[in-house]
Amino acid sequence: MATTLQCDIVSAEEEIFSGQIEFESITASLGELGIYLGHTPLLTELKPSPVELRKPNGEHEIFYVSGGFFEVQPTKVIILADTAIRPRSG
Repeated sequence: MATTLQCDIVSAEEEIFSGQIEFESITASLGELGIYLGHTPLLTELKPSPVELRKPNGEHEIFYVSGGFFEVQPTKVIILADTAIRPRSG
């Protein structure tokens, strides 16, 4: 049984991330959201905040968005960010 969903993070300039995830934590206009496979469809505005992704291999990745929109479909999540960045590692 599948436990992952497709996640795409796109800014006005470029695609920031595209891949399979197990979980996503994000701050929407009405508060914190945690998204797993099969979440109820949703469209909401984003607040400037970090976005945390948990990948199937257990790795966590964090991005920062300045605002935008977040769409949840049963097997896919899409972030359309005004600006999104991936922090530099090490």
